[in-house]
Amino acid sequence: MSQKKCPHCGEYVQKNDLTCPKCFREIPRETPAEYKPKKEKKAGNKRHDLIILLSIFPPFFGLLGLGLIYKDPKDKGGYWFLLIGLLIFLPSLWLLFTMLRSGSFSAILLFIALVILTMIYISAAVAALLEALFGSVFKVLRF
Repeated sequence: MSQKKCPHCGEYVQKNDLTCPKCFREIPRETPAEYKPKKEKKAGNKRHDLIILLSIFPPFFGLLGLGLIYKDPKDKGGYWFLLIGLLIFLPSLWLLFTMLRSGSFSAILLFIALVILTMIYISAAVAALLEALFGSVFKVLRF
């Protein structure tokens, strides 16, 4: 094993020793020159107010998950919210226009279906907002 000097008392110690056997002081650790820790990109560098705006306003047009996509484009969660939002929003529009052109009994049935789809869409929009703000819906609801 190679040895090095203690910076406090000058005693030779083993290279992997944590303390000096003579003065009992901590020996600073050396990191290998080839080891360079990677700097991780954090999603927290994004503008928080823009994430909120992208999570609140586009859902009025059927676009859920844009806040998540802006926060981390590599995360699949935002794209799943976008797909689910469009799969609920477009049939809701079709139900609305069909309801406006149909008779009274059909309009009542279509209205019930529209209310159900709208409630599902609003809950998905709130889930996308919570996911963008807090990272997980389950953290907020403590599951």
